[in-house]
Amino acid sequence: MKKRLLFFIVLMSAAFSVQAQELQSNAWNAWFTDYSFTASTTLRLETHFRTRDFYSTRDQILIRPGLSYKIAPGASVTAGVTYLNNNTAAGNVVENNIWQQLGFSFPLQRARFLGWIRAEQRWINRPDTAVSFGHRIRFRTGFGLPLTPANAKKTEFIVFNEVFMNFKKGFPYTFNQNWTFLGFQKTLSPNAKLLSGFQRVSVNGGQGYVHKNIWSSILFYKL
Repeated sequence: MKKRLLFFIVLMSAAFSVQAQELQSNAWNAWFTDYSFTASTTLRLETHFRTRDFYSTRDQILIRPGLSYKIAPGASVTAGVTYLNNNTAAGNVVENNIWQQLGFSFPLQRARFLGWIRAEQRWINRPDTAVSFGHRIRFRTGFGLPLTPANAKKTEFIVFNEVFMNFKKGFPYTFNQNWTFLGFQKTLSPNAKLLSGFQRVSVNGGQGYVHKNIWSSILFYKL
């Protein structure tokens, strides 16, 4: 009897755990435009359009300008601002943030190691509530593996993982999100390249996790 009761409790716990999770199938598309003032200084404008149920429902619109300065071969510092509009069941949630980033890309024997550390100071305006402030840090690490000869248009296999942590009492204490990406980056011309692939996003929603299976594509263009 005790074994049956224990089995029932475990089964019910698993059921509630599943119910507390949401699964989405989404699409993310973005255009990144770069303009170089000098060999070391570049202005980038990111424009993102994100949808739920693949392309059925608008999820997020994001505009992010940033100014980047190359501090060493394969390393740069960037600062910028972000406007983000989230379409939620309760109404539009608007976020404005300021961010600072250290980015890197270093060659290995047959690949390259890439990533960034980004800090974000976030002002979030939810419907019928006062603007709230939060501080978040993001850690991304990954690899790029070339798939074509050096004399051909470059194609790379790209894989990365990025962890988001919210600050609490001055420390990155609370898990916020995790992004995992697998895809390909193709050089289309001297000024353009396309990154496209599968991305898995898991978001801590407070009352449970939202898991997003996403086809993500970014077109990079140099003016």
